[in-house]
Amino acid sequence: MRTAPRERRQTGGFTLLELLIATVVAAFILIAINGTYFGALRLNNSTQDRVDRDLVLYRTLDLVRRDVSGLMVPPKNPTPPAGTFAGQFQDTPTDSPTQEFSATRVSPDFYTSSGGIDGWNPFSEVQVVTYFLAPATDGSNTKNLVRAVTRNMLPVEQATTDEQTLITGISAVEFDYYDGTEWNNTWDSTATFTLPAAIKFSLTFAQAGTAPALAPIELVIPVVVSTSTSLTTALQAQSTGGTQ
Repeated sequence: MRTAPRERRQTGGFTLLELLIATVVAAFILIAINGTYFGALRLNNSTQDRVDRDLVLYRTLDLVRRDVSGLMVPPKNPTPPAGTFAGQFQDTPTDSPTQEFSATRVSPDFYTSSGGIDGWNPFSEVQVVTYFLAPATDGSNTKNLVRAVTRNMLPVEQATTDEQTLITGISAVEFDYYDGTEWNNTWDSTATFTLPAAIKFSLTFAQAGTAPALAPIELVIPVVVSTSTSLTTALQAQSTGGTQ
């Protein structure tokens, strides 16, 4: 007795071509996801680096502003030189608590009242602040802006100076002084018997690789402290202008 041939079952599945197409599509999707993720990660890292650098920059500018705004009046008589709480304002001081500092000086000695007073600090608000450019410590061809602070103005022995690295990756820093007519890159209160009308602080970041050079960042701070000489000069200028 002959039996009818058994029918073959129709089994469902993917062909090799379908698997290849699905693999290619999945690969393109993973490449797109990978590019998007790492692009967002790089953007986040660069944004965070920029925020961190800007915070350091704003802190530096704020310290410079406070130091200049709190300038003490220099003694009228240049001899003897620097007093205890208010010395001469010279871009190249003849007598300074940071005279032996090995870095490059970029500012005068600021005899200023910008020091903080609290329950743990035995010193007054008067301090001497000087800015220097020192070679970078990371091996790069850049410089660090260093703020040297002398707090103890009445030392029993030798006064000590604290060094604070404010910002790194710098190529140049400059202080300029406004005499009421034009900007000068030098100032000597023993010759002028007065302080400048304003001080401009310029900071330039070092160029990073092939990136375009950044423009200098400038901060102009008016000097509100007036000596008797500057007041006399201002009154004479006002009187002369009124008679014309």
